[in-house]
Amino acid sequence: MARRLLSLLAVLSLPLVLGMPALAQEVAFEPVVDGLGFASNVAFAPDGTAFVADKDVGQIRIVRNGRLLDEPFASLPVLVTVNETGLLGVAVHPRFPAEPWVYAYYTDRDLGASRLVRIRAEGDVGVEVDPLVDLVPVAGFHNGGDIAFGPDGALYVVTGDGTVPERAQDPDDPGGKVLRLNPDGTIPADNPIPGSPVFALGIRNSFGICFDPVTGDLWETENGPDRFDEVNRIEAGRNYGWPEQLGPGGAPAFADPVLAFATVIVPTGCAVTADGSALYLATYPGSLHRLALPPGGQPRDQVVAELPGPTADLARAPDGSIWVTTNEAIYRFEVAEATPSPAPSSPTVVPSGSEPPVATPSPAAGSTGLTPAAIVVGLVILGGLLLFRARMPRG
Repeated sequence: MARRLLSLLAVLSLPLVLGMPALAQEVAFEPVVDGLGFASNVAFAPDGTAFVADKDVGQIRIVRNGRLLDEPFASLPVLVTVNETGLLGVAVHPRFPAEPWVYAYYTDRDLGASRLVRIRAEGDVGVEVDPLVDLVPVAGFHNGGDIAFGPDGALYVVTGDGTVPERAQDPDDPGGKVLRLNPDGTIPADNPIPGSPVFALGIRNSFGICFDPVTGDLWETENGPDRFDEVNRIEAGRNYGWPEQLGPGGAPAFADPVLAFATVIVPTGCAVTADGSALYLATYPGSLHRLALPPGGQPRDQVVAELPGPTADLARAPDGSIWVTTNEAIYRFEVAEATPSPAPSSPTVVPSGSEPPVATPSPAAGSTGLTPAAIVVGLVILGGLLLFRARMPRG
Protein backbone atom coordinates (compact mmCIF):
# COMPACT_ATOMS: atom_id res chain seq x y z
CA MET A 1 0.00 0.00 0.00
CA ALA A 2 2.82 2.40 0.92
CA ARG A 3 4.63 1.73 -2.38
CA ARG A 4 1.41 2.38 -4.30
CA LEU A 5 0.97 5.70 -2.48
CA LEU A 6 4.58 6.64 -3.25
CA SER A 7 4.06 5.90 -6.95
CA LEU A 8 0.85 7.89 -7.01
CA LEU A 9 2.51 10.90 -5.39
CA ALA A 10 5.35 10.75 -7.89
CA VAL A 11 2.95 10.73 -10.82
CA LEU A 12 0.90 13.58 -9.40
CA SER A 13 4.04 15.68 -8.90
CA LEU A 14 5.10 15.49 -12.56
CA PRO A 15 2.76 18.22 -13.85
CA LEU A 16 4.10 20.61 -11.20
CA VAL A 17 7.76 19.90 -11.96
CA LEU A 18 7.59 19.40 -15.73
CA GLY A 19 4.38 21.27 -16.53
CA MET A 20 4.38 23.25 -19.79
CA PRO A 21 1.35 24.91 -21.40
CA ALA A 22 -0.02 22.86 -24.28
CA LEU A 23 0.13 25.78 -26.73
CA ALA A 24 3.74 26.67 -25.93
CA GLN A 25 5.13 24.37 -28.62
CA GLU A 26 2.50 25.50 -31.15
CA VAL A 27 3.44 29.19 -31.38
CA ALA A 28 6.27 29.69 -33.84
CA PHE A 29 6.08 33.17 -35.33
CA GLU A 30 7.08 33.66 -38.96
CA PRO A 31 7.57 37.21 -40.27
CA VAL A 32 5.32 37.96 -43.25
CA VAL A 33 6.17 41.54 -44.25
CA ASP A 34 7.53 44.77 -42.83
CA GLY A 35 7.72 48.26 -44.27
CA LEU A 36 4.33 49.41 -42.97
CA GLY A 37 4.02 52.47 -40.78
CA PHE A 38 1.34 51.23 -38.35
CA ALA A 39 -0.55 48.11 -39.39
CA SER A 40 -3.69 48.57 -37.32
CA ASN A 41 -5.99 45.95 -38.89
CA VAL A 42 -5.94 43.07 -41.37
CA ALA A 43 -8.66 41.17 -43.25
CA PHE A 44 -8.62 38.41 -45.83
CA ALA A 45 -10.22 37.66 -49.16
CA PRO A 46 -11.32 34.02 -49.60
CA ASP A 47 -8.18 33.25 -51.67
CA GLY A 48 -5.90 34.35 -48.80
CA THR A 49 -5.03 37.80 -50.13
CA ALA A 50 -4.60 40.11 -47.13
CA PHE A 51 -5.82 43.71 -47.02
CA VAL A 52 -3.93 45.67 -44.36
CA ALA A 53 -4.87 49.05 -42.85
CA ASP A 54 -1.83 51.34 -42.57
CA LYS A 55 -3.37 53.56 -39.92
CA ASP A 56 -1.59 56.90 -39.94
CA VAL A 57 -1.27 57.33 -43.72
CA GLY A 58 -4.81 56.07 -44.42
CA GLN A 59 -3.71 53.46 -46.94
CA ILE A 60 -5.07 49.96 -47.52
CA ARG A 61 -2.18 47.76 -48.64
CA ILE A 62 -2.31 44.30 -50.21
CA VAL A 63 -0.17 41.35 -49.12
CA ARG A 64 -0.21 38.40 -51.51
CA ASN A 65 1.95 35.26 -51.27
CA GLY A 66 4.08 36.88 -48.60
CA ARG A 67 4.78 40.04 -50.60
CA LEU A 68 3.62 43.58 -49.93
CA LEU A 69 2.47 45.04 -53.24
CA ASP A 70 4.13 48.30 -54.18
CA GLU A 71 0.97 50.30 -54.88
CA PRO A 72 -1.71 50.93 -52.22
CA PHE A 73 -5.15 49.49 -52.91
CA ALA A 74 -6.71 52.75 -51.70
CA SER A 75 -5.86 55.96 -49.85
CA LEU A 76 -8.40 57.62 -47.57
CA PRO A 77 -8.47 61.18 -46.12
CA VAL A 78 -7.74 60.29 -42.51
CA LEU A 79 -7.65 62.65 -39.56
CA VAL A 80 -4.83 61.56 -37.27
CA THR A 81 -4.27 63.17 -33.89
CA VAL A 82 -3.37 60.28 -31.56
CA ASN A 83 -3.05 56.49 -31.73
CA GLU A 84 -6.83 55.90 -31.70
CA THR A 85 -7.47 57.91 -34.87
CA GLY A 86 -6.76 57.20 -38.54
CA LEU A 87 -7.61 54.11 -40.58
CA LEU A 88 -8.91 51.78 -37.88
CA GLY A 89 -10.68 48.86 -39.54
CA VAL A 90 -10.81 46.88 -42.78
CA ALA A 91 -13.02 44.00 -43.97
CA VAL A 92 -13.53 42.12 -47.23
CA HIS A 93 -16.87 40.99 -48.62
CA PRO A 94 -17.13 37.22 -47.99
CA ARG A 95 -17.99 36.61 -51.68
CA PHE A 96 -15.05 38.66 -52.97
CA PRO A 97 -14.24 39.09 -55.89
CA ALA A 98 -17.75 38.24 -57.19
CA GLU A 99 -18.82 41.03 -54.80
CA PRO A 100 -15.77 43.27 -55.33
CA TRP A 101 -16.01 45.33 -52.15
CA VAL A 102 -13.44 46.14 -49.48
CA TYR A 103 -14.75 47.98 -46.39
CA ALA A 104 -12.96 50.55 -44.24
CA TYR A 105 -13.65 52.44 -40.99
CA TYR A 106 -11.65 55.61 -40.44
CA THR A 107 -11.69 59.03 -38.82
CA ASP A 108 -12.42 61.36 -41.74
CA ARG A 109 -10.37 64.55 -42.07
CA ASP A 110 -13.04 66.49 -43.96
CA LEU A 111 -16.10 65.20 -42.13
CA GLY A 112 -14.69 65.40 -38.61
CA ALA A 113 -16.43 62.11 -37.77
CA SER A 114 -15.83 58.39 -38.05
CA ARG A 115 -16.96 57.05 -41.40
CA LEU A 116 -17.72 53.59 -42.80
CA VAL A 117 -17.15 53.19 -46.55
CA ARG A 118 -16.87 50.43 -49.09
CA ILE A 119 -14.39 50.52 -51.96
CA ARG A 120 -14.97 48.74 -55.26
CA ALA A 121 -12.00 46.75 -56.45
CA GLU A 122 -10.78 46.36 -60.00
CA GLY A 123 -7.92 43.97 -59.76
CA ASP A 124 -5.58 45.27 -57.06
CA VAL A 125 -6.85 48.85 -57.17
CA GLY A 126 -9.82 50.49 -55.47
CA VAL A 127 -11.62 52.59 -58.07
CA GLU A 128 -14.74 53.84 -56.31
CA VAL A 129 -15.37 54.86 -52.69
CA ASP A 130 -18.99 54.45 -51.60
CA PRO A 131 -19.80 56.14 -48.24
CA LEU A 132 -22.15 53.97 -46.18
CA VAL A 133 -22.58 55.43 -42.68
CA ASP A 134 -21.25 58.49 -40.85
CA LEU A 135 -20.86 57.75 -37.17
CA VAL A 136 -19.45 59.35 -34.00
CA PRO A 137 -17.70 62.77 -34.13
CA VAL A 138 -13.95 62.25 -33.99
CA ALA A 139 -12.58 62.31 -30.46
CA GLY A 140 -9.00 62.00 -29.35
CA PHE A 141 -9.84 58.56 -28.02
CA HIS A 142 -12.61 55.93 -28.01
CA ASN A 143 -13.32 55.89 -31.74
CA GLY A 144 -13.68 52.10 -31.99
CA GLY A 145 -13.33 50.99 -35.59
CA ASP A 146 -12.93 47.22 -35.89
CA ILE A 147 -15.24 45.68 -38.51
CA ALA A 148 -15.94 42.07 -39.51
CA PHE A 149 -18.39 40.04 -41.55
CA GLY A 150 -20.35 37.45 -39.63
CA PRO A 151 -21.34 33.98 -40.82
CA ASP A 152 -24.81 35.43 -41.46
CA GLY A 153 -23.35 37.69 -44.17
CA ALA A 154 -23.97 40.89 -42.17
CA LEU A 155 -21.28 43.46 -41.44
CA TYR A 156 -20.56 44.10 -37.75
CA VAL A 157 -19.02 47.40 -36.66
CA VAL A 158 -17.83 48.32 -33.16
CA THR A 159 -17.88 52.00 -32.19
CA GLY A 160 -16.43 53.74 -29.14
CA ASP A 161 -18.25 56.22 -26.95
CA GLY A 162 -16.17 59.12 -28.32
CA THR A 163 -15.22 59.99 -24.69
CA VAL A 164 -18.91 60.73 -23.97
CA PRO A 165 -19.92 57.77 -21.77
CA GLU A 166 -23.66 58.50 -21.95
CA ARG A 167 -23.67 57.61 -25.65
CA ALA A 168 -23.15 53.95 -24.83
CA GLN A 169 -26.55 53.66 -23.11
CA ASP A 170 -28.52 55.72 -25.64
CA PRO A 171 -30.10 53.33 -28.17
CA ASP A 172 -30.55 56.20 -30.62
CA ASP A 173 -26.85 57.15 -30.63
CA PRO A 174 -24.37 55.07 -32.68
CA GLY A 175 -21.58 55.58 -30.13
CA GLY A 176 -20.54 52.80 -27.75
CA LYS A 177 -22.25 50.04 -29.72
CA VAL A 178 -21.83 46.97 -31.84
CA LEU A 179 -23.72 47.75 -35.05
CA ARG A 180 -25.07 45.22 -37.56
CA LEU A 181 -25.54 46.29 -41.18
CA ASN A 182 -26.27 44.79 -44.57
CA PRO A 183 -23.28 44.88 -46.93
CA ASP A 184 -24.76 47.96 -48.65
CA GLY A 185 -25.01 49.84 -45.33
CA THR A 186 -28.77 49.42 -44.86
CA ILE A 187 -30.31 48.03 -41.67
CA PRO A 188 -31.21 44.31 -41.57
CA ALA A 189 -34.89 43.62 -40.93
CA ASP A 190 -34.06 41.08 -38.20
CA ASN A 191 -31.92 43.36 -36.01
CA PRO A 192 -32.85 43.17 -32.30
CA ILE A 193 -34.15 46.77 -32.32
CA PRO A 194 -36.43 47.18 -35.36
CA GLY A 195 -35.21 49.91 -37.68
CA SER A 196 -31.97 50.40 -35.74
CA PRO A 197 -28.42 49.33 -36.65
CA VAL A 198 -27.72 48.60 -32.96
CA PHE A 199 -26.89 44.94 -32.26
CA ALA A 200 -25.52 45.42 -28.72
CA LEU A 201 -24.88 48.44 -26.50
CA GLY A 202 -22.93 49.50 -23.43
CA ILE A 203 -19.49 49.40 -25.12
CA ARG A 204 -16.78 51.77 -23.92
CA ASN A 205 -13.75 51.43 -26.18
CA SER A 206 -13.10 48.33 -28.27
CA PHE A 207 -10.30 47.43 -30.69
CA GLY A 208 -11.31 43.88 -31.50
CA ILE A 209 -14.27 41.81 -32.73
CA CYS A 210 -14.10 38.32 -34.20
CA PHE A 211 -16.31 35.31 -34.92
CA ASP A 212 -16.03 31.69 -33.84
CA PRO A 213 -15.86 29.74 -37.12
CA VAL A 214 -17.71 26.77 -35.58
CA THR A 215 -20.45 28.27 -33.40
CA GLY A 216 -20.75 31.69 -35.04
CA ASP A 217 -20.36 33.41 -31.64
CA LEU A 218 -19.19 37.03 -31.72
CA TRP A 219 -16.32 37.96 -29.38
CA GLU A 220 -15.17 41.44 -28.42
CA THR A 221 -12.22 42.89 -26.48
CA GLU A 222 -13.01 45.90 -24.30
CA ASN A 223 -10.79 48.54 -22.74
CA GLY A 224 -11.79 49.73 -19.27
CA PRO A 225 -10.85 53.13 -17.79
CA ASP A 226 -8.37 52.14 -15.07
CA ARG A 227 -9.58 48.60 -14.35
CA PHE A 228 -11.75 45.82 -15.73
CA ASP A 229 -10.54 45.37 -19.24
CA GLU A 230 -12.87 42.69 -20.60
CA VAL A 231 -13.35 39.89 -23.09
CA ASN A 232 -17.06 39.63 -23.99
CA ARG A 233 -19.22 37.21 -25.91
CA ILE A 234 -21.62 39.56 -27.70
CA GLU A 235 -25.26 38.51 -28.00
CA ALA A 236 -28.06 40.22 -29.91
CA GLY A 237 -29.79 42.97 -27.95
CA ARG A 238 -27.66 42.62 -24.81
CA ASN A 239 -26.32 45.56 -22.80
CA TYR A 240 -22.67 45.31 -21.71
CA GLY A 241 -22.94 47.90 -19.00
CA TRP A 242 -20.75 50.90 -19.73
CA PRO A 243 -20.80 53.35 -18.00
CA GLU A 244 -23.19 51.86 -15.42
CA GLN A 245 -21.23 48.65 -14.83
CA LEU A 246 -17.58 47.65 -14.92
CA GLY A 247 -16.67 43.97 -14.83
CA PRO A 248 -19.06 41.24 -13.64
CA GLY A 249 -21.66 41.19 -10.91
CA GLY A 250 -23.84 44.12 -11.85
CA ALA A 251 -27.58 44.41 -12.35
CA PRO A 252 -29.34 41.58 -14.21
CA ALA A 253 -29.97 43.95 -17.12
CA PHE A 254 -26.23 43.97 -17.90
CA ALA A 255 -24.32 41.09 -19.49
CA ASP A 256 -21.27 39.89 -17.58
CA PRO A 257 -17.93 39.60 -19.37
CA VAL A 258 -16.43 36.15 -19.86
CA LEU A 259 -13.10 37.48 -18.61
CA ALA A 260 -12.29 40.68 -16.71
CA PHE A 261 -8.91 42.05 -15.65
CA ALA A 262 -8.77 44.02 -12.43
CA THR A 263 -5.83 46.00 -13.84
CA VAL A 264 -5.36 47.39 -17.34
CA ILE A 265 -3.76 45.23 -20.06
CA VAL A 266 -5.20 47.07 -23.13
CA PRO A 267 -6.66 44.13 -25.08
CA THR A 268 -6.84 44.65 -28.83
CA GLY A 269 -7.53 42.30 -31.74
CA CYS A 270 -8.99 38.83 -31.43
CA ALA A 271 -9.36 35.65 -33.45
CA VAL A 272 -11.01 32.31 -32.69
CA THR A 273 -9.48 28.99 -33.65
CA ALA A 274 -11.48 25.97 -34.81
CA ASP A 275 -11.29 24.43 -31.32
CA GLY A 276 -13.18 27.40 -29.86
CA SER A 277 -10.21 29.05 -28.14
CA ALA A 278 -10.25 32.83 -28.34
CA LEU A 279 -6.85 34.40 -29.01
CA TYR A 280 -6.38 38.07 -28.18
CA LEU A 281 -3.60 40.56 -27.71
CA ALA A 282 -2.54 42.66 -24.73
CA THR A 283 -0.99 45.73 -26.33
CA TYR A 284 1.69 46.48 -23.76
CA PRO A 285 4.17 44.82 -23.64
CA GLY A 286 2.77 42.83 -26.58
CA SER A 287 1.61 39.50 -25.18
CA LEU A 288 -0.57 36.92 -26.91
CA HIS A 289 -3.28 35.36 -24.75
CA ARG A 290 -5.30 32.23 -25.27
CA LEU A 291 -8.73 32.02 -23.63
CA ALA A 292 -9.61 28.33 -23.54
CA LEU A 293 -13.16 27.25 -22.75
CA PRO A 294 -12.97 23.72 -21.31
CA PRO A 295 -16.19 21.67 -21.42
CA GLY A 296 -18.08 22.21 -18.17
CA GLY A 297 -15.26 24.24 -16.63
CA GLN A 298 -14.24 27.83 -16.04
CA PRO A 299 -12.56 29.89 -18.77
CA ARG A 300 -8.80 29.49 -18.68
CA ASP A 301 -6.67 32.46 -19.70
CA GLN A 302 -3.07 31.78 -20.60
CA VAL A 303 -0.22 33.98 -21.82
CA VAL A 304 1.28 31.93 -24.66
CA ALA A 305 3.81 34.26 -26.27
CA GLU A 306 5.45 37.67 -26.23
CA LEU A 307 5.91 39.74 -29.36
CA PRO A 308 8.46 42.45 -30.13
CA GLY A 309 6.77 45.73 -29.32
CA PRO A 310 3.15 46.85 -29.05
CA THR A 311 0.55 44.79 -30.91
CA ALA A 312 -2.55 45.93 -32.80
CA ASP A 313 -4.58 43.15 -34.43
CA LEU A 314 -5.15 39.42 -34.82
CA ALA A 315 -6.90 37.79 -37.75
CA ARG A 316 -7.56 34.22 -38.85
CA ALA A 317 -6.56 33.53 -42.46
CA PRO A 318 -8.54 31.17 -44.71
CA ASP A 319 -5.84 28.50 -44.24
CA GLY A 320 -6.39 28.59 -40.44
CA SER A 321 -3.16 30.41 -39.62
CA ILE A 322 -3.24 33.46 -37.36
CA TRP A 323 -1.75 36.78 -38.42
CA VAL A 324 -0.54 39.36 -35.90
CA THR A 325 0.12 43.01 -36.69
CA THR A 326 2.53 45.14 -34.69
CA ASN A 327 3.86 48.67 -35.12
CA GLU A 328 6.84 47.17 -36.94
CA ALA A 329 5.69 44.20 -39.00
CA ILE A 330 3.19 41.41 -39.61
CA TYR A 331 3.74 37.87 -38.33
CA ARG A 332 1.88 34.58 -38.74
CA PHE A 333 1.75 31.33 -36.81
CA GLU A 334 -0.04 28.00 -36.97
CA VAL A 335 -2.42 26.76 -34.27
CA ALA A 336 -3.24 23.09 -33.76
CA GLU A 337 -6.97 22.51 -33.78
CA ALA A 338 -8.91 20.36 -31.32
CA THR A 339 -12.48 19.52 -30.41
CA PRO A 340 -14.75 22.60 -30.23
CA SER A 341 -15.58 23.80 -26.70
CA PRO A 342 -18.92 25.12 -25.41
CA ALA A 343 -19.55 28.66 -24.23
CA PRO A 344 -18.49 29.49 -20.65
CA SER A 345 -21.02 29.37 -17.84
CA SER A 346 -19.75 32.18 -15.61
CA PRO A 347 -17.24 35.05 -15.72
CA THR A 348 -13.65 34.86 -14.53
CA VAL A 349 -11.98 37.85 -12.89
CA VAL A 350 -8.21 38.16 -13.09
CA PRO A 351 -7.09 39.68 -9.76
CA SER A 352 -5.17 42.93 -9.57
CA GLY A 353 -1.43 42.59 -9.98
CA SER A 354 -1.47 38.98 -11.13
CA GLU A 355 -2.51 36.56 -13.80
CA PRO A 356 -5.29 34.09 -13.02
CA PRO A 357 -4.17 30.94 -11.21
CA VAL A 358 -4.21 28.99 -14.46
CA ALA A 359 -2.46 31.63 -16.57
CA THR A 360 1.05 30.42 -17.36
CA PRO A 361 3.55 32.32 -19.51
CA SER A 362 4.98 30.14 -22.26
CA PRO A 363 8.72 29.42 -22.17
CA ALA A 364 10.88 30.44 -25.07
CA ALA A 365 11.57 27.85 -27.73
CA GLY A 366 14.15 25.36 -26.54
CA SER A 367 13.74 26.15 -22.82
CA THR A 368 12.79 23.59 -20.19
CA GLY A 369 9.52 25.30 -19.26
CA LEU A 370 10.53 25.42 -15.59
CA THR A 371 9.82 28.52 -13.56
CA PRO A 372 11.47 29.25 -10.19
CA ALA A 373 8.18 28.46 -8.46
CA ALA A 374 7.92 25.13 -10.25
CA ILE A 375 11.48 24.22 -9.26
CA VAL A 376 10.81 25.05 -5.60
CA VAL A 377 7.58 23.05 -5.60
CA GLY A 378 9.32 20.15 -7.32
CA LEU A 379 12.18 20.12 -4.78
CA VAL A 380 9.74 20.21 -1.88
CA ILE A 381 7.75 17.32 -3.32
CA LEU A 382 10.91 15.36 -4.12
CA GLY A 383 12.26 15.89 -0.60
CA GLY A 384 8.98 14.76 0.87
CA LEU A 385 8.98 11.64 -1.28
CA LEU A 386 12.53 10.73 -0.26
CA LEU A 387 11.73 11.27 3.44
CA PHE A 388 8.56 9.22 3.09
CA ARG A 389 10.49 6.42 1.41
CA ALA A 390 13.23 6.46 4.07
CA ARG A 391 10.60 5.89 6.77
CA MET A 392 8.79 3.10 4.91
CA PRO A 393 9.12 -0.35 6.45
CA ARG A 394 11.49 -2.54 4.43
CA GLY A 395 10.15 -5.60 2.64
